[in-house]
Amino acid sequence: MTVTIVTAANAVFGRTLAQFLLSVRRRGLHSQHRILAYDLGLTPEQRRDLSARFPWCEIVRFRFEDHPAHVAVEAKTFAWKPLIIAEVAERFGGTVFWLDSATLFHGDLREPLEVLARHQVYTLEGQSNIDQCCEPAVRDYLRIEPDFLHRQVRIGGVLGLDTATPAARKLIATWRDLALDPRAFTAERIGHNADQTVLSVVLFRMEQAGELVLNPGDIDISSFRPVRWLSSRNKVLGGQPLWADPLVRLGYRAYKVGDRINLRWQDFCTRRLLGLHRWPKEHFQVFVMRPGDRAPTPVRAPALSYYADPFLMRRDGRLWLFVEEFEYLEQCGRLVAMELDDALRPGPVQPVLPLREHSSFPYLFQIGERLMMVPETCALGALDLYECVGFPDQWRRVRRFFHDVDAVDTKVFHRGGKWWLVTCMSAGGEGARTLHVFSTDDLETGALTAHPVNEARHFADGSHGYGRGAGSLFLDADGPMRVIQKNTDYYGQAAEVRRIAPLTPEAYAETPVGRGHPLADLVALVSPHHVAMCEGAVTFDVRDRLGFASGLPGIGPRLAPIDPVAKRFLAGDPSVTAAVADAVSRLETLGVRAAPGLPHASVQPCDG
Repeated sequence: MTVTIVTAANAVFGRTLAQFLLSVRRRGLHSQHRILAYDLGLTPEQRRDLSARFPWCEIVRFRFEDHPAHVAVEAKTFAWKPLIIAEVAERFGGTVFWLDSATLFHGDLREPLEVLARHQVYTLEGQSNIDQCCEPAVRDYLRIEPDFLHRQVRIGGVLGLDTATPAARKLIATWRDLALDPRAFTAERIGHNADQTVLSVVLFRMEQAGELVLNPGDIDISSFRPVRWLSSRNKVLGGQPLWADPLVRLGYRAYKVGDRINLRWQDFCTRRLLGLHRWPKEHFQVFVMRPGDRAPTPVRAPALSYYADPFLMRRDGRLWLFVEEFEYLEQCGRLVAMELDDALRPGPVQPVLPLREHSSFPYLFQIGERLMMVPETCALGALDLYECVGFPDQWRRVRRFFHDVDAVDTKVFHRGGKWWLVTCMSAGGEGARTLHVFSTDDLETGALTAHPVNEARHFADGSHGYGRGAGSLFLDADGPMRVIQKNTDYYGQAAEVRRIAPLTPEAYAETPVGRGHPLADLVALVSPHHVAMCEGAVTFDVRDRLGFASGLPGIGPRLAPIDPVAKRFLAGDPSVTAAVADAVSRLETLGVRAAPGLPHASVQPCDG
């Protein structure tokens, strides 16, 4: 099968195109494959010089006059790229490789051709996700599926296509048709690149439909493990003579090697060193307890990690624990689930969300028979709604409530005919966030209405996460209650129970719930970071390390300056343990429960 390598350049990139063709010649690719270069506005002198130096390269003028105005180079939409690829595929068939003119070859095409033989389409990943690289207007116009927003973009500068396959033909046709639509292909700007955003969406939709499987591999941009057969973004200034090509390539090679070394070092420092630095001074311990138990049961995390933000739910009669597992060596939290047996011992740990970024606070609720989750994913800069499509580990994003937001510990519940979101958003200060409340009639498609209480900026003057959500939203006969973090000296220090009343579209207020209420008593007895509930069963976590001395074997827990209440509980004070058992039993007696979504008998919600 014939292979066609195609690129393009205008006058600004004429010298860069010459470097590309020199690279083709050095690797002998011109003797093995057809080479095409599309003229996007080369000067007559550039075209004559390129034709004389590289007679084996066919230079083809792109007919901008046959296409809409937004296709022009000056429009900066790059809409000409899919149109060129479609034209080449129709003219020659076989295998087509598009490569931006700033590409340099470090080898031949054996590696990508082997991958292409298995996948029909060859693409490379960038390090940014779709939501970071797509203009909101284009995102809305294309109706990009929420489940695609966190996925890494596929680079438009490197694309291989086996045009004899249905997948490649469909990709070419779909991308070409969208390139003719000015609402899909808009001008390039910071954070937006139309050609690769649209390409990525088309690829993801085809993969979701089972029409292709995308190959692994990173482009050499902000990646310390890129593919090695090419180098991208090697732009050359127009005044550089051709005899300086070795020096130009050497400069780029040194920069790329240095960049990869720096990225590896930064990754090592950010994950390994900072994570291990965190190990002796920050740790949480999760406990689970049922009415009638004499003492809480600890759920131990693996070595070099801890569990936090626990939630419980019951599925088909079995009790499950969902937690954040923070791994010190990765300096990152991930969500995991485990079944608890009758003795509250955990079974195998199952990862819940396949995100690269930190995730925590797996807030669970249900809509009918559908199990839903709103986790904390502020590292993504987003607040999302997920649906479980395969319990417990398979989840699909069904809505992005907010883009470009730092929101944490969100609770979602249904009350008074409306869905409510109670969350905390960044207030700009160190560790400070403010209370934010939103309502909607339809959680999946309805507009979110901001509550007037948001303007009050509650907790804006706090620190150490004061005012953040601390577990389930609870209900008793007197209405809903929110547990908040009450941190005056350090994060995870203590919590407080607050009654929400009134709760209307016009009014929202919280008042502390005093001792005597079993939930307030439990919080006062253990000084938790988080507490949640499911059908009487209770889970909470307590911070047990603070400061480097707390990591010392044996004596560390006694030296740690953690809250005295937490110290007494963690030390196993018999009077505290008995009081905790009494409080948990009284929760059931009083009818305290986690606030439901829209329940159904087949799946009992335990959070939300």
